[in-house]
Amino acid sequence: MLCHLILSATILFAAIQYRTFAYEDPRAYTCNAANTYTPNSSFSTNLKEALDILQDNTAATGFSTITIPSKTNPVTGLALCRATLSPTDCQECVAAAVLGIRVVCSNQTAAQVWYTYCMLRYSATNFINKTDDSNAFILYDTRVIPYSYYPTIDVFLQNLSSTAGMSEKRYAIAQTKEPDNHPVYGYMDCTRDVDGESCRRCLLTAIGRVDGCCLGKWAAWVATPTCNIQFHMEPVHKDWETAPFIQTFLSPAPPPEIPATPPPEISATTPPAGRRSPVVLGVSVAVFGVFVVVAGLWFLSKRRNILPVIMKGRWWVAGEGERDTEKREEIETRKFLFDLDALVTATDNFSEANLLGSGGFGSVYKGTLPSGERIAVKKLAANSMQGTEEFSNEVRVLLKMQHRNLVQLLGCCIHGEERMLVYEHLPNKSLDYFLFDKSKSAILDWQKRHEIILGVARGLVYLHQDAVLKIIHRDIKASNILLDEGMAPKISDFGLAKLFKDEQSHLRTHRIVGTFSYMAAEYAIRGFLSFKNDVFSFGVLLLEIISGRRNHDLQFDPNMQELLKLAWRLEQEGRLIELVDETIGFFPQELALRYLRIGLLCTQECLEGRPKMPYVLLMLSTNSSSIPPLGRPAYLGDIDNEVQMNIENESFTHNSISISLQDGR
Repeated sequence: MLCHLILSATILFAAIQYRTFAYEDPRAYTCNAANTYTPNSSFSTNLKEALDILQDNTAATGFSTITIPSKTNPVTGLALCRATLSPTDCQECVAAAVLGIRVVCSNQTAAQVWYTYCMLRYSATNFINKTDDSNAFILYDTRVIPYSYYPTIDVFLQNLSSTAGMSEKRYAIAQTKEPDNHPVYGYMDCTRDVDGESCRRCLLTAIGRVDGCCLGKWAAWVATPTCNIQFHMEPVHKDWETAPFIQTFLSPAPPPEIPATPPPEISATTPPAGRRSPVVLGVSVAVFGVFVVVAGLWFLSKRRNILPVIMKGRWWVAGEGERDTEKREEIETRKFLFDLDALVTATDNFSEANLLGSGGFGSVYKGTLPSGERIAVKKLAANSMQGTEEFSNEVRVLLKMQHRNLVQLLGCCIHGEERMLVYEHLPNKSLDYFLFDKSKSAILDWQKRHEIILGVARGLVYLHQDAVLKIIHRDIKASNILLDEGMAPKISDFGLAKLFKDEQSHLRTHRIVGTFSYMAAEYAIRGFLSFKNDVFSFGVLLLEIISGRRNHDLQFDPNMQELLKLAWRLEQEGRLIELVDETIGFFPQELALRYLRIGLLCTQECLEGRPKMPYVLLMLSTNSSSIPPLGRPAYLGDIDNEVQMNIENESFTHNSISISLQDGR
């Protein structure tokens, strides 16, 4: 089904009139170009009857469905108005949509149109009571907001999704305020034929798409066949002016009894007022970002593709385009190849002064392009047996995705035996550089650690659920979380990542790779690989971030060397709060305890006891989701010998891809 998005002179949210239905063009529409009908056919007759009924019946409640039965040409239709719209305005909007859908999809057997205040859909297939987020349109204002706004908006949207799911009319509207008192307005709804849980899940999927494209934008609108979410920094709709206020701050006033440790003076803590935010939008089953290196570079896959992006004013939109072949993918991939001479010049011939770090697969150098853009060049060692495979894998993975919490690949270089990856340069090194050094860890106050935890969780949700290719990272750890100029986290090092098909949930592998102290037992011992492996690693990382100590640290007494053992013992003794890093300064004790318990939940010994990352993110983002009863976490330290025996049968070591950073990357 092709998705088209229309820009008109009134496309700016700020310019939307409250009643323009009779003159308004659709904001977006989808047409099933593969299946058509002819005028005066039985389908045409049934469609006219269905649309007439929807136009007559929707205004009373704001929602209606209709099925015209037929052995050969049935028609199912649905109309939905914004829940706060008056019956008169709803009637006008649906009437405009009925007219509009016949114009933009004049002879298709399935179509859908979105207007500012209503939506209309019909099909030859009965879709009632079925959740559908297989297509989406994204519209967002390219103006950016401060990074400090992100957590509030994220939690705000999570709360609205829960409210909409519980609402009889399947909608939620509210406003909140950022820490600096700037207002934020939101609206969500679902078609009322789906149950509350299906509505909530559809909205959470849409929120995941917001995370991938436009959480840092001034406004955004994401709509799927079943659900719709909007947020804006201005009350451009009248119902937002009187919307109920909800409190979404996750960090309450700090308790005075916990002393603060003054942070060291590090220039990297400057707030990211001008933080670079790549323009990303997409329309697909799993909406994924457009990888922007040079104009015209596309993301391509066998299943989903992207139309060229159209821009007018501040707004960007994109739609699903024609399918492209693998040959086109190969041709387009060449567009971001870097010339070796350019990288030699940028890095001063890969001088020692520009060396950022080194590992088993090579070294990372910083450099500057003639344009002034700073880059990091990962130069693979020529004698690395895994180099070719890991290089190809990392390129393949990163070219299929774009998310603000994933490191951005700018391109690559292949010259004879030389292979290099070119990334954005992140000046603040990796998380472990600050976290495990007591002289630097005070820079990571509660707010920064909280945002890092949420950012990594968002990145993993994208990898596991929202990326065009579902991915298990397999090496989530502190040294693979890079920090940008505003200390925002970005997941890096995808050389060990495993690609999954949509229908796959797990597999077995004889190649055990990763880092022992972050590795789930079922994977380390039996080679059982699933998305829950990343959940386990994230749980370990979460505990490390809050405690400020490594999962396995020999500098402590034997009974305190294993972080998971210590955390579980303290939890059973009712002293879990003692695990919080003393250099963290002021922190909300209740929230810190909740996060520590979520970390323990993610590291449960029983695989089924670990939640999936979308639910982990939901628990982190809102207090409305309860934490299930905790069981014993998996103590990988107890099985290191068994893991080592397994590893010795392979022709590699798990540390071979790790990069230990010496300077900003």
